[in-house]
Amino acid sequence: MDCSDDEQVLSPAVVQPVRRGRSSNLEIPVFLLFYAWNVSTPVLTDQIIYQACTISLAANVSDCAKLGHEHESPEVLDLEARVQPYTADILMVEALSDSILPAALNLFIGPWSDRYGRKPVLLLTFSGFALSLAMITAFCGWSRWYPLDPWIYTFAFIPSALSGSVCTLMSTVYCYIADVTSERERGAKMALLDTSLYGGMLAGSLSSSYILRKTNATTVFAIAAGAVFLAVLHVALRVRESVHIRRHRVDVGCCTKLRHLFRLDMVVDTVRTCFQWRPHYDRAIILLGVVALGGNIFALEDTHTVFFLFLRKHFNWSVRKYTFYSATETVCMILGALLGTYGLRKVLGLTEAAIAAVGFFCCFLNAIAIAEAIQSWQLYLGNFKSLFLFMLKGVADPMTRAFISNSTPPEDNGKIFAFTSSFEALMPLGAAPLYTYLYKNTLSWYPGAFSWISAGVFAMCYCLAITVCILRSMSGDSL
Repeated sequence: MDCSDDEQVLSPAVVQPVRRGRSSNLEIPVFLLFYAWNVSTPVLTDQIIYQACTISLAANVSDCAKLGHEHESPEVLDLEARVQPYTADILMVEALSDSILPAALNLFIGPWSDRYGRKPVLLLTFSGFALSLAMITAFCGWSRWYPLDPWIYTFAFIPSALSGSVCTLMSTVYCYIADVTSERERGAKMALLDTSLYGGMLAGSLSSSYILRKTNATTVFAIAAGAVFLAVLHVALRVRESVHIRRHRVDVGCCTKLRHLFRLDMVVDTVRTCFQWRPHYDRAIILLGVVALGGNIFALEDTHTVFFLFLRKHFNWSVRKYTFYSATETVCMILGALLGTYGLRKVLGLTEAAIAAVGFFCCFLNAIAIAEAIQSWQLYLGNFKSLFLFMLKGVADPMTRAFISNSTPPEDNGKIFAFTSSFEALMPLGAAPLYTYLYKNTLSWYPGAFSWISAGVFAMCYCLAITVCILRSMSGDSL
């Protein structure tokens, strides 16, 4: 395309969207992305701990190599206690970089995708993740030959942050699904997408420690980067545009599109759309859903910041044990997503809001189990003792998005999901420092205290979902 500033009015031919009822075709790239996420995250934490030990604290290399192994000596345990606060600060910066800029960008990108399509945004976000993982691979490889401070990994988070990170990616993915599905099938399609997401996480968890044991950290990151590059190719070659682009926007110059990307009036319109009055309590339902999703992200931030550190400190777990636990939890969430969608929805006839309430209640119970765990086997209590109850925690997120989408006109999907994802992306601004501060200050006497924060937030989300059920019943919909 040229760099014309004029939007040309073309012939009647228009870009045709994907027909409703067709597969969204995004399950494969989402699977690959979250496979890369889970295969690399525990290894990256482990690598940061090792480099913080050898470079930042200048400890003995042989002692640092023993970190993360079972049956550590008292000297190594003391070294672990010195390294973990330093590592927690780096992970906190990572969490903040994935929240501040993406939250702002998403308010612009969401409305822009309503005008010019979802596919360019999908290509941008997947490419950002691929570049970030490529940089992590390069830094890890160089660290084998040159001493690199672990803070250098924070530079690798910049490409994903500049492209919108998970915030923009998942917002666009859910908009795409809303574009190509009917209201009746939307909940099932979102649950199917989340199943693909959990499947990628499961595959990553199962293979992470095995690949690390057979090769090294650099190879793990290279495989993760390769998986996301494959996702980029899939989006470029196999995913069709879902937005019906108006004739005068089909061949707009690149400068015009960029200028429209950063129009403040689009952000104002996005916020106005979210708060405007709607019949049948739809405005309240949308806003309650947005707050519940934000609370869900807030509570899950412990996994990204301190949960693996907690398992290393409290139970002396290695990457292998952590990945096995993560895989077990993911299997339960996959089964729960399918059971919640096809069992509670189609058999029992519950609404999306009622199923979301069940999911949040299960998350609440699971957080308490983590906080009170004394022996490592107790972490599996939530997954096995009441299997069919606890695995339903996987339905909370897709069912909440489904009832938000069902309360939103099709033309407002991009704006609503952009606002939702931006709100979610802001949660680590408070959650990451809070979890890090609490963990560092309770490390010596109550390492699991941070999970009580998660339990309280999930309890709030449960109450919000119940409120939506009440509003639905008041407007004439059954539970």
